Amino acid sequence: MDYFYLKQDQRYTDVPVLQKGMGHINLWKVNKLPPEELPRVLVFPVKAGKESRFIDFMESPFPLVSDRLMKLIKVYVPECRFKPAALINPELQLQKNYYLPFLEEIEALSPRSEFNLDRSVLKSAVLQEERIRGKKIFKVSGVATPLLVIRLDAAESILRRDFTGIRLERAELDT
Repeated sequence: MDYFYLKQDQRYTDVPVLQKGMGHINLWKVNKLPPEELPRVLVFPVKAGKESRFIDFMESPFPLVSDRLMKLIKVYVPECRFKPAALINPELQLQKNYYLPFLEEIEALSPRSEFNLDRSVLKSAVLQEERIRGKKIFKVSGVATPLLVIRLDAAESILRRDFTGIRLERAELDT
């Protein structure tokens, strides 16, 4: 079975940029906390212009998905939990709702994967096929930056719909 990395399409250059979260939440640790330790709704100010595109998938500093993409993920992973996240821009009097997905984390990296010297940056990912067999959408554990992986059938569902800001990159598998 083929797998793909779910990535943000970098051709969309005018997208909202998350600023420091409201309250005591560290923006860079949100993705590492369990859902129970987060507020019921996350609120993040964003830097955005009038022409900024609120795309369906934002990758950094943690994955955020639109309502439409959240519903599609739920079809493939019904047990996935989501935390609502409101992206606000007070100057433009704008609010868009997104969701932070809490996908299963799997130790899927093959020893053939390449990191930088201090293992803080994944240079080349190779997945171990036997560890991910049967998984539809999941997150790779052991990497600093979240890496979402989707199976071919889920990738085809994304491509059949009119999502914006999504790029699929074929994953190399170690059989």
